[in-house]
Amino acid sequence: MRLSSINHQGFTLLELIVVMVLIAITVTLTVPKISNFIYTDQLKVAVRKLVGLINQSSQLAQRNQAPYLLRYIEGEQRFVVEPEQQKEDETKTFFKESKEIKERGLRLAESVKVKDCWSWYGGIRTTAEFSIRFTKNGYVEPTIIHLREDGGREISVVLSPFLGKVQVVDRYVTPEKDAFFQ
Repeated sequence: MRLSSINHQGFTLLELIVVMVLIAITVTLTVPKISNFIYTDQLKVAVRKLVGLINQSSQLAQRNQAPYLLRYIEGEQRFVVEPEQQKEDETKTFFKESKEIKERGLRLAESVKVKDCWSWYGGIRTTAEFSIRFTKNGYVEPTIIHLREDGGREISVVLSPFLGKVQVVDRYVTPEKDAFFQ
């Protein structure tokens, strides 16, 4: 009798099933934590959207060659973009653009609040409503918007005079005049 020299190396079905179950358990436990980290940081999401709205407001002012306001309405927790003045002939154009402007608005999440806003000429404002004015060339006075999350974390959005850059700082920034011209 000859013994066959067949090599029986490999995994059994039971071993493969155990490994697959362990991988499934690991994925089940880690995916929610990763997705929460990436997608539910409401403060960072609000800041990204606010920076986009600031840039859109500047572009809208340049395109229409008219000053625009980015207003914050505390009661609604919302930023809206609107023309500074409306003449009679501009009213028709404004109503056509009103849907587009409303889409440019930003409603903050319940957990995110505007703490205050500082501007070069207006100083610190903690009132229920404030406005940031964009000139017809899209320029804005130096401004800092402070956002705060319910957990106490704060982020500052710093607007430079000519919107060459919008800085996002992961803390409360005190206004220093030299910081805007760096």
